[in-house]
Amino acid sequence: MTRFFRFMPSLLAAACAAACPCERPARAEVAVLAGSAAGRTEKAAKVEMVNEPFAVAYDAAGTLYGVEYTRGNRLFRIAKPGEPGAASRVEFVAGAFHQSDAKQPLPPQTTTDPREVKFKGLHDVAVGPDGTIYVADTYASRVWAFDPVQGTVRGFGGTGKPGFAGDGGPAVDADFNQSYCCSLTPDGAALLVADIKNSRLRRIDLASRVVSTIVGSGTAGKPVDGAQPLETPLAGPRAACMAADGTIYLALREGNALVEIKGGTVRVVVNASGKAGYEGDGGPAVAARLAGPKYVSLDRQGRVLIADTENHCIRRYDPVAGTIDLVAGMPPRGGADVGADLLATQLLRPHGCCIDPQGRLVIADSGNDRVIAGDVSTGKERPRSP
Repeated sequence: MTRFFRFMPSLLAAACAAACPCERPARAEVAVLAGSAAGRTEKAAKVEMVNEPFAVAYDAAGTLYGVEYTRGNRLFRIAKPGEPGAASRVEFVAGAFHQSDAKQPLPPQTTTDPREVKFKGLHDVAVGPDGTIYVADTYASRVWAFDPVQGTVRGFGGTGKPGFAGDGGPAVDADFNQSYCCSLTPDGAALLVADIKNSRLRRIDLASRVVSTIVGSGTAGKPVDGAQPLETPLAGPRAACMAADGTIYLALREGNALVEIKGGTVRVVVNASGKAGYEGDGGPAVAARLAGPKYVSLDRQGRVLIADTENHCIRRYDPVAGTIDLVAGMPPRGGADVGADLLATQLLRPHGCCIDPQGRLVIADSGNDRVIAGDVSTGKERPRSP
C-alpha cells in the first residue's frame, strides 16, 4: 500500500496525458519548458518538435538556448522559458533538420544561412560573455560559434578532421576527436572542451583563440589519484566544469566516475571503484556508484550536479561534505511520468543540466524529447539508493 501511494502522482500524470494529448502545464513544481509533458510521443523525429535535447544554457537576458543530438541536429531557443506555454515558443535558430550518426559523412559547408548548416550530433552549448553561443558538434569534431545578433555561424575550434594536433596554436586549425563538452570557465575567459577520443580535456582561450591540453596524457584508462593533470590516463572524459576557485570537475563516461583536478593533482571524488551501478546516496561519494555520467555543472552553492545518465537521474556531489545525493529522477529505471516534484518525476537518459536564473534545476531529458525544470531544496534530499 505504501508503495502504491508513493507512485500515485506519477500514475495520475500518466492518466492525464492519455486522456488529453494536448500540451498542458506540468504538475506542481515541475514545468515542461520544451517538448511534451507526456515525453516522447513520436517514434520518428519531426521538424516542428524538439528532438533529443542534450544540453541547455542561458544568456544574460534569461533566454534559454538548447541543442539537439542526432535526431534533429539544431540549436534552438526560448525567449521566456519561465512563462506558461513556453513549450510552444521554441525557435530553431541554427542547423538544418536532419538525422545523423557518427559514421555518416557530411558534405563541405558552403552555406551562409545558419538554418542550412548541417551539424552532426550536437552535445553541448555555452553562452560567452559577449552573447556568442558556442556549440560542441561532436561527430564533426568541431566547436562552432553562433552570433545571435548577426545570425551567423562560424568555425571556432577544430578542422573537422578527427585527430589530435594544434596545441599552442589557433583552435580553428587544431584537430579534435569527438568534442563533447564546451563549458565556460567562471571568469568567462575560456571554454573547456572534452576531447573524448583523445582522452584529454582541452582549453580554448576566447581572446587569443589558442587551444591547449590541461588534463589527460592522451591514454585511455583509469585515472591515477595524486597524478599531475597531464600525466593521468582518462576513461572517457565526457564533460567538465570549473568552480570559482579554479577546481575542475571532470565526468568520466567509461570510468563511471567524477574526477577533481585541484592544486595540480588529480583525485577521484565519486566512485573510486569505477564500476557501473547505482548506490551511495546520502553517504560518502567516493564509495558511491554511477553509470555512464554524461554531464556536470555547478549549483549556486558550488556543488556539482551530475547527469547520471544510464541511471536516469541527476545527482549532486558536495565537495565540502564529500557526500552525494539524488536530486531528480527515480533511478535506476527510466520513464516519462511527471510527478509532484523532481524526485517523483521520471527521466529517460538525461544529459545536460544547469541552474536557471530563477534557481530551478533545468534538465535536458533527452530520451523523452523534452526540457523540464523544477525546484531543488537546499537541504538534504530524500535518498533513493536500493
